[in-house]
Amino acid sequence: MKNRFGKLLKNYRSKYKKYFCFLDKNKKFNLMEVIVIMIITVVFGMFAGGILMYGKGALNYGIKKELREFSDTYTEILNEYYKDVSEDGLLEAGINGMVNYLGDPYSVFMDEETSTAFNEKVNGEYVGIGTEIIQYSDLKVEVREAYEDGPAYEAGIRKGDILKKVDGEDITEKNISDISSLVKGREGTTVKITVLRGDEEIDFVVKRKSIDIDSVTSEILLENDSRIGYIVIDLFAANTAKQFKTHLEKLEQEKIDSLIIDVRGNSGGYLSTVSEILSMFLKKGDLIYQLKTKDKVEKFYDKTNESRNYKVAILVNGGSASASELLTAAMKETYHAYTIGTTTFGKSKVQKTQDLSNGASIKFTFQEWLTPKGESVGEKGIAPEYEVTYSAKTEENKYDSQLQKAIDLLTEKKPNEE
Repeated sequence: MKNRFGKLLKNYRSKYKKYFCFLDKNKKFNLMEVIVIMIITVVFGMFAGGILMYGKGALNYGIKKELREFSDTYTEILNEYYKDVSEDGLLEAGINGMVNYLGDPYSVFMDEETSTAFNEKVNGEYVGIGTEIIQYSDLKVEVREAYEDGPAYEAGIRKGDILKKVDGEDITEKNISDISSLVKGREGTTVKITVLRGDEEIDFVVKRKSIDIDSVTSEILLENDSRIGYIVIDLFAANTAKQFKTHLEKLEQEKIDSLIIDVRGNSGGYLSTVSEILSMFLKKGDLIYQLKTKDKVEKFYDKTNESRNYKVAILVNGGSASASELLTAAMKETYHAYTIGTTTFGKSKVQKTQDLSNGASIKFTFQEWLTPKGESVGEKGIAPEYEVTYSAKTEENKYDSQLQKAIDLLTEKKPNEE
């Protein structure tokens, strides 16, 4: 029996080799890995106790019925379906089905490519060569920008170069997504880029490195004898608070009188990032937001000594969601900032991500955030204090209508200020 068990385990281990690993408190496991680990644990436990049973269903002993059925179905389809089936594809479909069952538009399964793009976006960085490329209708791929602090520029690649090959592979028939995947890779590795410059093909060897994605821009608006700081936040990525602080301090060094924060079209991001930004304005002890779980509501307060007291205006629209709405709510309710624009998107749910071993991931809702006053903005959004329909700037109007309203409010003189 021991020999039969050893052979069975060897075959099983060979088949699921990729699921065997040392346990690490930082490692995340997918559903199949959890099932396999549970099975192995039960098998060894039974062997040690001298009660190992061999035969159909033995390896499922002690597993929760529903998981056993999932495992049995997975194995049965792999072994008996009349066509070849991808193990990873079948497992991904099962996980995707579980997530879809929730009926929550914010809980989703992301394949490896989607997951990578999502992580790059929310982390605010990617490993690459520091270029922006564009593909035309004739499939020609041009370097639209080679950033001066990027490895491509340092290697000699310039704006206007036509991309021809990546590591010797012709890319003229590939789409821009596939080309980007070829260019990207592990930090510290090199890639050979062949470009056409004029009539000459030139090879460049470029070392990949981690590159920050800028999510914050700023400028000073000189209007009505005032210096107004204007900061645009595109996304609340992991590095956005650091970028925001750098821009804010630079504006303050140039003696701004007030500030406009523009989160129009900002779909959200990390809760921790928006909390860091809010802590730059609110006073120590001020309530920033509340988090609601299944059975409790927890309040989060500003614990920093940093604060500000000049006038602030927040620009929002229907594309301002999640973290953007949290920023708007806290600045409106606690800091008493002006809010201008149109009603926000209305997303108060908080998601967490679970990485899977094959590079895919799931994102699912596990909390809901509430404003400092304990209100949910879910489905209804935030109605700004000053409802202003957007109209673009023209030759006669220097700014768009919403931005102009913010400027008017920030530079408006009160009677006692005359």
